Amino acid sequence: MLVACWVVAAVAFDFGGEKWPGGETEFYFALEGTSGTGRLWNTAFSEALLDWNGATDFNYILRQESRDPCVSDSLNGVDFTEDVCGTEFGEQTLAVTLISTQKQLLGPPKIIEADIVVNQGVPLDIFDGNLQQFGARFDGIDFRRIALHELGHALGLDHELSASAMMAATVSNLDRLTEDDIAGVNTLYGGLANCTVRVLSYGQTADALTAGDCTVDELTLGNSDDSFIDVYSFELVESTTIQFEMASTGLDSVLILADSKLQYLGFDDKQSGSCSSSLSQTLDPGSYLILANTFDEPVQEACGGTGSYELTVTFSSSGNPDLGNTTSLNGGSSSARFRAGVTADNGSSFGNRFSASDSLDLDVSIDIDPSHVGQAGFLIIAALVDGEILLLNQQGHFVNYTHNSAQLIKATTKVLSATEAFAVLTDFVPAEVGIDSIIVDFFVGYGLDSEPAEVYFHQTPLNLIVVP
Repeated sequence: MLVACWVVAAVAFDFGGEKWPGGETEFYFALEGTSGTGRLWNTAFSEALLDWNGATDFNYILRQESRDPCVSDSLNGVDFTEDVCGTEFGEQTLAVTLISTQKQLLGPPKIIEADIVVNQGVPLDIFDGNLQQFGARFDGIDFRRIALHELGHALGLDHELSASAMMAATVSNLDRLTEDDIAGVNTLYGGLANCTVRVLSYGQTADALTAGDCTVDELTLGNSDDSFIDVYSFELVESTTIQFEMASTGLDSVLILADSKLQYLGFDDKQSGSCSSSLSQTLDPGSYLILANTFDEPVQEACGGTGSYELTVTFSSSGNPDLGNTTSLNGGSSSARFRAGVTADNGSSFGNRFSASDSLDLDVSIDIDPSHVGQAGFLIIAALVDGEILLLNQQGHFVNYTHNSAQLIKATTKVLSATEAFAVLTDFVPAEVGIDSIIVDFFVGYGLDSEPAEVYFHQTPLNLIVVP
């Protein structure tokens, strides 16, 4: 357990790295009584919580219920007490924050409970401004700034030893959060901003962990893990089973799954003697991260901490996948949404990895931007294979396309309806046309005859992997 306290006077912001997963926590408080200036203790504590919420990236969830701060119950509480849960307050100690932590997969420990005990033997009041004011008499030290300070400890800040700040080790005339306090919290909870976060594509991604990449320490802050890490983000709109495989012959691969706030959800299934790793999990709709990492200390003699890898991502879901945000060739705006999926069981399930002997259907649905409905336009269907672009023509054949072609090859021309639904593949058996293995990324889009060079399409490719 960590203990942080504030006392009467005796680099910038400082922290040890311990933090709340997800950047938020509930705090229970129901302080009774009124100060000499007529202000409620409970209101002052609530205002202090809201000050941290309003100024920083951290979020306190306010629960106006009483919880004993001296009970280890994974609930954060506050109260006026005669001692520190059985131990005497130190001389001139105003309050103490008791913090419990727990180890986690990456980075420093996570905070699992933070309780505040305020020394009831110290005269307190509630007021703004200097501790001593000409012509004004207060019954004691300002409680609100004590609450601000201790709540800073509760979210992970240490004492500030150099700059003028609410988190300084001694109480002062400061009665509001400073730039230093705010920067400390936003840095502590802003590790993702230190790393490049790339959008994950289904299928295969070739990359490497090398010098210059982001490190675990940069991502999580407050620890000495300097192993390299690549961060990929992805979105799910329905329950999906997703499989990750990180293959390498020389890099000791590690896979970690997290939500968008870096709360860890799972880690890889590592086989002894192999540099590669894999991870499979069924996920609810939401935003997620997959972290491609390695060990900070060597684990397997044949595998190192740097090197190339190939990340293969496959999935299975019961619904036609949403293909992400809409983009365009020339920067035009569209609210269109694209859904498409490959199925081998007549739509009972969809995925991106199939056998060459499977009979495949690929169906597409486009919700056209309302401002484009009823206009003369066209549909485009593209397939990317081994760096080549193939476009579906009006005869139903995929043909090679080069960027210097005079015009786009259109799958069809028509007056656009509110929803455009069509089949790209029907009862297609790869083995029957001599395909034993292939990786294809499909894109579908549409355009208007009035803007023939502009095409609106989806950012996330529809991936298809065919294996023998």
